[in-house]
Amino acid sequence: MEKIIQILKDNGIAIVCFLSIFVIAYILHLFGVVESFQQFVVVLASAAATYIIVCVTISSQSKHQLEMQQELAMKQSELQKALMENDDNAKRNFEIYNAKLKVYSDFVSKMYGILGDNKIDQDEMLDLRTNIFGQVSFYATGDILKSINEKLATVKNYTDVEPMQKVFADIASILQKDLRADWPINVNNAYALWGTFNKLLDKVDSEEQMTENDVAVIPEVTNSEADSEDVPPCINKNFWHFTMWSADEQIKALRNGIYELNLVEYNEDWRTNQLKRVGKDDLVFLFRSGGWGYMGVFRVKGWRIFEFDGEGNIIKETLNVFGEPQVEITEKAQCEKDRQRSDIYNSKDDGATLSSSIIVEPLAFSRKGIGNPGGVYRRTISSYDREYGMKQLARFMAIIDDPNLYNVHYDGETTVKMGCNRELFEKILASGNIQPALRNEKGDWL
Repeated sequence: MEKIIQILKDNGIAIVCFLSIFVIAYILHLFGVVESFQQFVVVLASAAATYIIVCVTISSQSKHQLEMQQELAMKQSELQKALMENDDNAKRNFEIYNAKLKVYSDFVSKMYGILGDNKIDQDEMLDLRTNIFGQVSFYATGDILKSINEKLATVKNYTDVEPMQKVFADIASILQKDLRADWPINVNNAYALWGTFNKLLDKVDSEEQMTENDVAVIPEVTNSEADSEDVPPCINKNFWHFTMWSADEQIKALRNGIYELNLVEYNEDWRTNQLKRVGKDDLVFLFRSGGWGYMGVFRVKGWRIFEFDGEGNIIKETLNVFGEPQVEITEKAQCEKDRQRSDIYNSKDDGATLSSSIIVEPLAFSRKGIGNPGGVYRRTISSYDREYGMKQLARFMAIIDDPNLYNVHYDGETTVKMGCNRELFEKILASGNIQPALRNEKGDWL
């Protein structure tokens, strides 16, 4: 029954046409139009032929329509599948980008967070390395990792904060450009911004470190036994903190008789301006980050500044040895000769704009360091709290008979001498009535 119904549905028009012709032929026969049976058969044959033609036509049209419908359905399916794939890809790319953005931003935040206390510990560098290989490398291409590696390779010692600051800014720029190729990054802007924060921190810390007994920017020297001709009034002068930019290079220079504490600036001048504040016979305490603490104490004799154009050319040299007229040198050959000796980091060819040094006389130097008696000093150079300075002198007093305190510095297996004015240092300690610091049973400073 179902098959008959389906046949009627599929051939309804043809059947109607056949029945219509049959009825018309029968009516014609009744009215005598078709007189003979033969004529009636002819009419029926015509009806049958019409039926066949109609069936073939309908079948052909139905088949064509079916093929078109099937093709249309297939194309619609393919289009829908493509749209779904595009949506999936777009969604996946969006999710990957967001994840990449978070990993990169977290990494940059961690980098600059390390610099917050002006020192970089081994654990912090290990954590940073784990972060690079555990997260950043999952999203960064080989070229990005190569660029990061090249930047890190420019630093000789990870504990030297200022070179690492420069490298971190470069790495941040690399990651930003990976997120968006047309991102307009100027690394110098990052340096300048960091320097501005340092200025603010330096101002605040200097104010916080001042006590009633501290000497202001212009020291007021009081009358004491230290005012005799053979003992400079160092105890009553300003104390300064100075962080070595690169310990290896700075110690090598001191060891070779270049008694200048050198710093470098890139499109900044706040450190140099601070350096110009040092006065004759001030005391400088030399700091090495990475857990070493303070390694030496020096008497200030003057300062030297080289100005560069940032493209490897010297503009001028300014030399101020206290007690002598300040000299400005513009003759290129003389400037270059002095620079080769005093610009210990060879910063002229590194895009620096200033290379500035405090000219000093070594009083004591401990190759092992004597720690930090208190206070966090985030800057390369800043005024040093008098209480902390006195504690440092007391520690040096406690090891005054150690031969390594004055003349010996170990460089690998090589023993070399670095001259320190022990006689003058002992007189300075005596002028301030400095008593040796004490240690506990474990040997730690009290």
